[in-house]
Amino acid sequence: MATEIPTTMRTLALAQHCNPSSYNCATLPVPRITKPDELLIKVSAASVNPIDVKLAGDMGKLMLKASFPYKIGYDLAGEIVAIGSSVSNFKLGDQVYSRVPEAYRGTIAPYALSTASTTALKPKSLSYTEAASIPLAAQTAYQALKMGEERIPGGLRGKTVLVPGGLSGTGSFAVQLAKNVFGAGKVITTLSTGKIPLIKELLGDSVPDQIVDYTKENLTQVVGKGTVDFMFDTVKSTMSALPLMRKGGMIVSVSTVPNGTGFKQVYTDMPVWVEYVLNVLDWFYRSWTSWKGVQYEYLKVHGNSADLDALSRAVEEGKLRPIVGSTAKLSDLEAVKNGCQQIMEGKGGVGKFVIEIE
Repeated sequence: MATEIPTTMRTLALAQHCNPSSYNCATLPVPRITKPDELLIKVSAASVNPIDVKLAGDMGKLMLKASFPYKIGYDLAGEIVAIGSSVSNFKLGDQVYSRVPEAYRGTIAPYALSTASTTALKPKSLSYTEAASIPLAAQTAYQALKMGEERIPGGLRGKTVLVPGGLSGTGSFAVQLAKNVFGAGKVITTLSTGKIPLIKELLGDSVPDQIVDYTKENLTQVVGKGTVDFMFDTVKSTMSALPLMRKGGMIVSVSTVPNGTGFKQVYTDMPVWVEYVLNVLDWFYRSWTSWKGVQYEYLKVHGNSADLDALSRAVEEGKLRPIVGSTAKLSDLEAVKNGCQQIMEGKGGVGKFVIEIE
């Protein structure tokens, strides 16, 4: 029996760019399939990422000519309730997860659209809440490590990998993937004093080989100069970490600045002057790191089903576990706002913040 799909839904949607304290919900039409490769998904859970709150706030004012109400969210987990005419690899009732393309942003809602090429069957061992924490953050970590695997001679196997912030949403995935999937010889992370006792419980056998308490220890002194082959920068430490890097090593960052030309291909309404400024800053990072003998790339994640399938296999093989740090019901707007505020302030605790859709 086909699922009856309502015509309207209550979703997190903003009347203007604002901080989480001003977030609100609105009643909007349930999206409908209009293209052959689309999927309509009944959302059970959606996670929040730093880019969500940044684009909803001041960064969005600067970079986007957004239409309102502005919908939030790229990650989801749920059940397929309608399928486009060209989709052959999914069926109604499939339990899936996705990092939806920019055009479909708005997953913190009872229903959302995605595409077959950016969706995968969720790992059977995970709940919807756990699965929703994976797509954007884990694909970001996976694609960063793949870049290192491809660009560093001999790949990452046996190499020394540094992932600052090893219990953050993205960092927690990166330390596990580096160790268990890419075969890094030594994985180093940084944590605050209070989080160090949590790491064994949360990551199990995937605990990094070296943990540096950044509140008490100097990273360069503890790790040593010229000892790191690859760093995944999620905490704006590209420049400060350069002394740690071996010649020919690589830094992949998601916390510096993107290439303006590449970013404009996604955010097409971005002003020309912003594109120019980003290109200048990107040139500076590339030039400075190159002068130090280190490769550098800013990563803009590209959602795709192949990477999600690889992440699902890692989960099912016990090589990757999601960390859900906190949850809120969409109906509890104050809890949603509080969780998003913590992310905006960089105080997201451990793991991911997931919103459950009733």
